Amino acid sequence: MVDPTLARIERPRWTRWALLTSGLYVLLVAWAEPFFVRYPPAGALLLVGLLAAGVAWRRPGGSKAAWVTILSAIISASAQIAWLVTAWYPAWAVALGVALVVAFSCFAGFWKLSRTHRRALGQERASVSTRSLLTILRSVVSTLLVVIAAVTSAVVLLVAAAPAAVAIPIQAAAGQTPSFQPRGPEGAVSVTANGDGLTSDVRYGDEYPSSFLDIYIADDDASVKRPTYIYIHGGGWIGGTKSDGDPNAPGGGFAVTTDPVLDGGFNFVSLDYGLAPTVKYPTQVKQVSQAVSFLQQNAEQYGLNMSDVVIGGGSAGGQLAGQFANIQTNPTYAASIGVEPVIGDALRAVMLDSPALELEKTGETQTPQPVKDLIFGLSARSYVGTSAALIEEASVTNHVTADFPATFIADGNTGTFPDQAENLHERLDQLGVTNAVDVPPASSAILGHGYMAMPGKWTDTYNEKKLAFLSALGL
Repeated sequence: MVDPTLARIERPRWTRWALLTSGLYVLLVAWAEPFFVRYPPAGALLLVGLLAAGVAWRRPGGSKAAWVTILSAIISASAQIAWLVTAWYPAWAVALGVALVVAFSCFAGFWKLSRTHRRALGQERASVSTRSLLTILRSVVSTLLVVIAAVTSAVVLLVAAAPAAVAIPIQAAAGQTPSFQPRGPEGAVSVTANGDGLTSDVRYGDEYPSSFLDIYIADDDASVKRPTYIYIHGGGWIGGTKSDGDPNAPGGGFAVTTDPVLDGGFNFVSLDYGLAPTVKYPTQVKQVSQAVSFLQQNAEQYGLNMSDVVIGGGSAGGQLAGQFANIQTNPTYAASIGVEPVIGDALRAVMLDSPALELEKTGETQTPQPVKDLIFGLSARSYVGTSAALIEEASVTNHVTADFPATFIADGNTGTFPDQAENLHERLDQLGVTNAVDVPPASSAILGHGYMAMPGKWTDTYNEKKLAFLSALGL
């Protein structure tokens, strides 16, 4: 006969499997959510799982575990709804963490009911030796699965709640930890393969780490007066260097970025800045100002013309270039950040490559690529945190005025920010600011984030349009 305890617990018989299925569903959706955190349907999927888990846990009766799980499901669902309504990131982190508790609680319930079931029926259907072997095997497999699930869940929570714990080891592994020491011999002079003069690791400040820049002189001839193109590398504010560029871009060597500009009649300056999260926002844009001031003060020594300056950047560097331009042209904004304008009318143009212009949308690429969404979202949180006020402050499009410099905006069409590029273009048009946007259609080619760092015909076309834009400005 079947133990009456078992009969009571297994009414209806699908209770165990409902717990297991609900737990697996909640766990997998929770693991996937960091890749889709900016997309409301992902939140709705988690709500469905939490509801199913709550219903399943009602069946084992009024145990404390049941009520704790149901309460956790309610808390997680409430936090998820708060996130969907307010976009307040901590609410999402809470929803994710408590959802993982619900998932493991469902697994615990399944395991407990299964054990009761085996105790009631197993002795009638298997010998002691067979039962022992199956029990050991089942225990080993279950333990292994639980360990894998727990470790994965811990990593997911770490990425969600403490991105610095992920970003800092990545920087260390790449050799990009912020430092007051130069990467190479300070002020070393050489000639590039393109025949341009290069002065490397010039110190532009002592207050913050990574305050170094490289100066390229076209044709290694400083006697020719040329406009100066200042470039800020990307890397999600947590990676990249002045000599390697953005690790998120395809990458064909930094010469892909420097050589077309130098051949187009400019001298070129590439600067480093302290990487987040070790170096806190808005230090990075203060460093850009320090670098520009240094170049102004030492222009003659390095053969630079600082009366005609173009500033540009890729991805995170585009955000910094745009924010720097806002500081120069929007006095109220500059005062709110506490960074003084340094260049005035000498800033002739801004060149933005795959720029992050609206930080609240950094983890929401077009056409979406989940891995990029995860990386970019983590990067933005490492840089500016989750404060809505700081996110708004660091967003470029929000603060442009009619005095913003002439601007060229370029981006790809897949896994990047073409919608943000178009929004800035429309805003500048409304303000009467000279500007152009270049986003090739996906019907012509699939071009990703920072595609202009990879040699090819589309990069050649991009450079032609960029230089033509600058030429039309008299540069």
